Amino acid sequence: MTTTPVEEPPQESCAVQDGDDDNGDDDRQYLFLIRHGDRWDYSFPEWKKLPTSRLGDSPLSPLGHQQAREVGQYLDTWLYERKYTSKDMTWFSSPFLRCIQTSDNALNAFRRTIDVTSDEPKILPEYSIFEWDGHNGEWHKDLPTLDERKNYFPRLDISHESLFVPIMPEPRSVFFDRCQRTVDTFEKKFPYKPRQVFLMVSHAAGCIAMAKTLTGLDLSGITPAGPCSIYRFSRTAESKPWSLDAHDKADGMNGYTQHLSDMGTKTVPWNNFGDGDTKFYTGPPTSRFAPPSPNDD
Repeated sequence: MTTTPVEEPPQESCAVQDGDDDNGDDDRQYLFLIRHGDRWDYSFPEWKKLPTSRLGDSPLSPLGHQQAREVGQYLDTWLYERKYTSKDMTWFSSPFLRCIQTSDNALNAFRRTIDVTSDEPKILPEYSIFEWDGHNGEWHKDLPTLDERKNYFPRLDISHESLFVPIMPEPRSVFFDRCQRTVDTFEKKFPYKPRQVFLMVSHAAGCIAMAKTLTGLDLSGITPAGPCSIYRFSRTAESKPWSLDAHDKADGMNGYTQHLSDMGTKTVPWNNFGDGDTKFYTGPPTSRFAPPSPNDD
């Protein structure tokens, strides 16, 4: 499959957020949670009719590749300005193709945090953060082996042992329990260490549920997950819960998307854990991504 080259925007300096420390003395541990970029099957639905398509494992669209590079450029600048290097980073990705492509494109865009004297970060395939099950396990059956993935993505470290592998099919009613297990297992395996940065590329449902689990926030306090949106969590010592910017904070990293030159219209921002009987949307009522109120003219 070929993609249309997209011109990359020039790198811009990231403004230091309130409470951020850019002098190298920041002792927080960071976790960046990122949704994958724009999906091919949403932008080109005719792809689903091809007999060779893995329907549950859509790749990125050309726009999705662009968004992934832009999230990499932004994170590279953010980390560099705070004197982080690749030695401080650990990069996890859901094993779904769109997440691995997002991770690979993002790391390709790193220019200053990764230098010729540093080992390039590997992409660790992490099954505990993969897509939730909406089709009785059918989506997940389309995943190829990691050996096959490695042929196309040399950065992929297939020796990585996932925190755990969820059993499919997985009722949606236990998805939050799965995310709680992911957080608990992650925190046990990676206890607090100052100036350590973890990055995870997951899916919309995973981003929202993980944000709720990490912070203890209600769903109405979490900005819907747009393509390549960023959630930045931090903690000091073994503090719980992790901190996350308020959803209405200017330039806050609670579903941050200002690094994107084009969000597109097909892979929409998502925080829709409602049962569908009364509502689907469960995000902040005042979010820029909230659906119109029934009472609005």
